[in-house]
Amino acid sequence: MPTSKRLLRSLALTATALGALTLTACGTQNTGAARSAAEPAAAAAVTASPSPRMISGKDLERHPDPVVRAEAIAVRIQNTCAPGTAMELPPLPEVANVAETVTGTPPAPAEPPTPAEPPASADVPADLPSDLPPPEPEAPVSLDEVPLADVDRCVADAHADRIRAAFAAAPADEAALRKTLTGLDYLPENVHRMPGDGPLRVRIDLRELSPNDSLALEVTPTGTGVRVDAFGAPTADTPEITEIRREQGA
Repeated sequence: MPTSKRLLRSLALTATALGALTLTACGTQNTGAARSAAEPAAAAAVTASPSPRMISGKDLERHPDPVVRAEAIAVRIQNTCAPGTAMELPPLPEVANVAETVTGTPPAPAEPPTPAEPPASADVPADLPSDLPPPEPEAPVSLDEVPLADVDRCVADAHADRIRAAFAAAPADEAALRKTLTGLDYLPENVHRMPGDGPLRVRIDLRELSPNDSLALEVTPTGTGVRVDAFGAPTADTPEITEIRREQGA
């Protein structure tokens, strides 16, 4: 299962911020009277300072960053269904709140200026729009659901069990449904209300967090709780999860 780009950015930002905090702490520790000490003594003091305590993979499910929690849960479920197939998340230094140490994404490096086009030679006429080849026709985007492999089915069942267990009764409305799903660490941006005037239904897009990048869940309130159905969503051109056509009778 590929690690999402969003998680990699979160891990990189956390590591950068903690590195900066460590350097600041070291600088503060060596001020005042310690400045008169020899350089070797200062180096020894820095070496002796304790490193941040690392948290375990299970503790990542309680991490303050919801993206880290969602990824950690997905890794645990996949490795339960197929041990050793998902890369374990690297441990992170324990922090009270990521937002307090990470102020934002570093600005992207400026791109080098594009060199100016050389003037066209008078002997070679420039292409006119009518001379250009016609554009290649775009392949149609598939909106039909795709089959789920056995490991995806196992992962889907584990997610469905978590969701059904969280609803002792049917949610009163969409807000109540979303609140419970968010409490289960399903990212709000991955939960989509199905359009139309019919009964309330939402789909959870788990394509980035599933073994074969195709898992999606459809959650429908019932008289006693919710019903959870799994299906495969195509990833080519990443169609909207609400546009996927499920098989008749599904």
